[in-house]
Amino acid sequence: MKRRWITAPIVGLALISGQALSQDEAAAEAQPAPEPQLVDAPEITTNYSDDEIAKAAQMLTGVWKTSATVREFGTNGETDIAMAIGPATIAGLENALYVEIARADDTASPYRQAIFQLYRFKGELRLRTFDLRDPQAATALLGMAYTPEVFPRTLTAAEFFPTMDIDLKPDGAGFSGSSPAAYPDHRGGAVQMTSSVSFSGDSISISDVGYDANGDVAWEVGSESPVEFVKADDLVKVDRYNDGLIVTTFRDVTENPVEEGDFIVVDYVAKLSDGTKFDASFDRGEPFRYQYPGGMVQGWLRAVEGMSKGDRMRVFVPSPLAWGNRSIQRVPPNSDIVFDIECVFVEKVEQEVGPAEGETLDEADTQGE
Repeated sequence: MKRRWITAPIVGLALISGQALSQDEAAAEAQPAPEPQLVDAPEITTNYSDDEIAKAAQMLTGVWKTSATVREFGTNGETDIAMAIGPATIAGLENALYVEIARADDTASPYRQAIFQLYRFKGELRLRTFDLRDPQAATALLGMAYTPEVFPRTLTAAEFFPTMDIDLKPDGAGFSGSSPAAYPDHRGGAVQMTSSVSFSGDSISISDVGYDANGDVAWEVGSESPVEFVKADDLVKVDRYNDGLIVTTFRDVTENPVEEGDFIVVDYVAKLSDGTKFDASFDRGEPFRYQYPGGMVQGWLRAVEGMSKGDRMRVFVPSPLAWGNRSIQRVPPNSDIVFDIECVFVEKVEQEVGPAEGETLDEADTQGE
């Protein structure tokens, strides 16, 4: 497990502005502090409308992966698909779940973000899907299916639009159902589509069919054999700390980790917790290169400790581990920060070896000849 703290005192230089703390603040931060401790994921208390809705929501919640590879839409290639579902708090949209769907080898970049809502229609259970209307909301939600405890509290129902309903009925230990009508679609020559789903606490099975203007099948996914998702809780690693730092690791490489004095090259995006981007290496057209550990905020420093080429992570940094009550350029005081970081390269620097204890420098040089 990679450590998430730095043993040397941190002087806390700002990541973006390069402004140092005042002498008093620097002295305060130099005081020894207890090492942060890993903690378990908190229990999320959600007030669902009734017991059946709560049961269905709990069965859907989790990290899932297809039990077999599936053909990627519009291609001849096959891949594993990952789906993460977590509770969501959205004003005006009760019983909501947030969903991310991605290639299993690229979970940091979901190709679909959606909301599931469980509700009653004429007393019967329904699952409604929503897509995101606001690109900033999509940015704010990235990764939140894995860390629902920091789900943005600023979102409202107005930022989503409904796309499909599925009527659900109890089915054995779980639920199953299908769309009561066809819904508009535009992919692969289709003009409308239907969906069906079944799920229990152990699996989710999905079938989708698209129809062209003549009513013929334009495309289908799982019509003969539904696409099955099974639990995959170890697909993405989440490290939570008792001081609020959360490091979600989507890709973890262990070879040649960065060490003090090495140069590390990263691509990153820095944003506020509401999705507002305030800095990114991509905007400058080149990765960010610096000598490790560098003068970064504490949350960044701890997250990248032991990072290797190819590592990819999303880091939730609570305000005290970022800029605290200071305002830094476009970052208001007391702001929680989210960093998306990918290590592009680690330039190893050979460490000079000094003379052994009791040995002079000249003696060491002579023995090395």
